[in-house]
Amino acid sequence: MKRKWMVITGVGVVLAAAISIVLVKGVVSDDDSLKQQADMKKTVSVHPTSHADSALKAPIESITDQVETSPPEQLSSVIPGNKISLQDTSFQNENPGQIYYRNKVLVLMYHEVTPGQVNNQSLNIDKFKMQLSLMKDNGFQWITMNQYVEFVLHRRPIPPNAVLMTFDDGYESFYEDVYPLLLKYNVPATNFLIVNTVGNPKHVGIPKLTWEQVREMHQSGVDFYSHSFDSHFYAPLDSAGKISKAVLRGRVYIKQLGRKETKEEYIERVRSDLDQANAVLHEKIGNTMNVIAFPYGVFSPALLRVCKELDMPVSFTVLPGINSAGGLTGYRINAGGANNDPDALIAFMKTGAVVPGNLRNSAKPGLRQGAVPQLPLPATKSGKPRISAD
Repeated sequence: MKRKWMVITGVGVVLAAAISIVLVKGVVSDDDSLKQQADMKKTVSVHPTSHADSALKAPIESITDQVETSPPEQLSSVIPGNKISLQDTSFQNENPGQIYYRNKVLVLMYHEVTPGQVNNQSLNIDKFKMQLSLMKDNGFQWITMNQYVEFVLHRRPIPPNAVLMTFDDGYESFYEDVYPLLLKYNVPATNFLIVNTVGNPKHVGIPKLTWEQVREMHQSGVDFYSHSFDSHFYAPLDSAGKISKAVLRGRVYIKQLGRKETKEEYIERVRSDLDQANAVLHEKIGNTMNVIAFPYGVFSPALLRVCKELDMPVSFTVLPGINSAGGLTGYRINAGGANNDPDALIAFMKTGAVVPGNLRNSAKPGLRQGAVPQLPLPATKSGKPRISAD
């Protein structure tokens, strides 16, 4: 498939150069963990099937020129000779031993899952194994992204105690450490990729997946969708640079121009980034559905309008809660982090992720004044919520 990328001219070039300078100087803050200091149009249909650039971007080499010139056929959901397909939902039970909630979906969010505890944001693989075992033993039922989209868009039925497993950022450890467990426990899962980091050694930070790894897992039924093309970072709001904003959330300050970008420039930048991510995923693995998890969970009315224009109405944030039909911007529960207690997580899930009212909407993700916004997690014995940052 041949594709003509948008040519950015005029002030767009200036914007890209200016933001690159800002990022090189280190104004942009960390990306999800202590190890992540440097991490930071073709529209396809959103109608689910079976698994079947802009002015502002990070200063690294793009993988756009690596996109295949013709789209592959939709990959099958199972490797030839492999009896496991993570898209197989035949094991789901309408009458589990105990029902905690019906016609709702809990979405769990993870970042790195690794042996040992590499930083505060990663989850020890042993805790992840315990989570999976406890979920299975307590009657929670894992569903696919296709089931989730059909449910929120069209109110299609889902099993009781439904859980959607999601992973952000596309870390190499997902292939090495998580994927074997997904196959072992028969867990469908989605990984949201910062698309320009995949198979891109020029992009520094925690090692990311390669396209070969992505294809292998996709053939076994793992889903991959957008975490932006390359907009997982913060930029300053003014010349002082003391307050910064996640760049998908709104307009940011352009040092070289001595002003914030205009609303039109912001919209064009966001549209270009998201469209490019969708196009590459279509080229590389044959995606026929667009879904996004917003970096840092941030969004704005303008961003949601762009998503709708690009035929990607289903999105995810990092605000805690449980999802009902019609809820297009989904809640997610942070199930990772050094402080995670698998037993407390399961107990929290059994409540239907009931979050105290003063915590549910108090955060303003995407604005940074020091630390990254934090998320409520299951309460400790003291009654105080555990927190972990996206």
